[in-house]
Amino acid sequence: MYRRLSTSSTSTLLKSYSLPINSKELKSKYLPKHRLSLINHETSIEKLQSSLFPSANIYIKRDDQLDSYASGNKLRKLEFLFADILSRSQCQHIITAGSLHSNHCKAVAVLAARFKKQAHILLRTDRDEHDEQILQGNVLLNYLLGSKLYLIPKKANIKDGIEPRMKQLEDKLGGKDKCYSIPIGGSDTVGLFGYLDCFINEIVPLIDKYNLGHLVLPVSSGGTMEGLVLGNYFTGNRLRIHAFAVSDNQNYFKTHFNTILHQLELDHLIEHINNNNLVNIIDSYVGLGYGRMTDEQISFLRTIISETGIIFDPVYTGKCLWGLHEELRTKKLDQYSNNNNKNILFLHTGGLLGLMNPDYGKQWLLSNNNHIQNWMKL
Repeated sequence: MYRRLSTSSTSTLLKSYSLPINSKELKSKYLPKHRLSLINHETSIEKLQSSLFPSANIYIKRDDQLDSYASGNKLRKLEFLFADILSRSQCQHIITAGSLHSNHCKAVAVLAARFKKQAHILLRTDRDEHDEQILQGNVLLNYLLGSKLYLIPKKANIKDGIEPRMKQLEDKLGGKDKCYSIPIGGSDTVGLFGYLDCFINEIVPLIDKYNLGHLVLPVSSGGTMEGLVLGNYFTGNRLRIHAFAVSDNQNYFKTHFNTILHQLELDHLIEHINNNNLVNIIDSYVGLGYGRMTDEQISFLRTIISETGIIFDPVYTGKCLWGLHEELRTKKLDQYSNNNNKNILFLHTGGLLGLMNPDYGKQWLLSNNNHIQNWMKL
């Protein structure tokens, strides 16, 4: 069941924060001082019942149900990022970036409107402002929520194409005092506490209850994976974490994680990331690239949605489930862990409105399989 974001005042929602465990490795100066209380419930756990997974015991943590805007996993990161924003009295502008139909950007737009901040969103696309298909799905919501949208090249990379534009915009709007820049996906040393906290408070209690040995999730910007991995590490590494890349490759995510660890002065963990000891990053199922699926993957996605009644998206969860299906079918997952008699927890990170991307139209029709028929004539 979807829940609305709490409508309490900012002063009521902004809570002091302390890490729910005592870790001597994580220095107090890096811990968030506040958390914006936007999530008022733990997300449900459902067993996956599908003919596509006949022998695996897979449980789904439904983080797609965190709020009524289908923000999914983004909301957990933004509890900490917006707490930081709201603690800065002069900050009026929020700058972020993402793909055209980014769920992260939509979530930022929702919260910016709610807390009376102006959102500035850089969107990667090959469309222009005159394209009549531009205002659909998350882009339409961003527009209606009052965000200012900036279309940038679809292939713009973070370092050379996105960060310089964000800095240029920041300077134009009055500098760091008046602006707060959130990286793609909210994946930085502040945002990662969303899932570090989630792991400790919500996932650890599930391990014995459901006999869990594996945690599976999609990875794109890295912050969700990084928070979960650190949460697992600080609580004894009881789960083997498998992160299925939906874009980029292992080296990209390891480099990003290593940078985060260095910023947190956790450099002793870098070797463990590089040796796959703390997380198994699987980049074999990126396929055609970010936000693109093969016809076979689209057919898989339609089947699992129709069999379960759970909406998975083509960008993140659908591609990740496809990868998990292939790993289990070929028994590759067995080689990654001694937890072979344990069950799997799949993190559903949301992404419902990603399905509304008009670029998928032709592929949906190809997977029609006679479910749409022309009865215009009697």
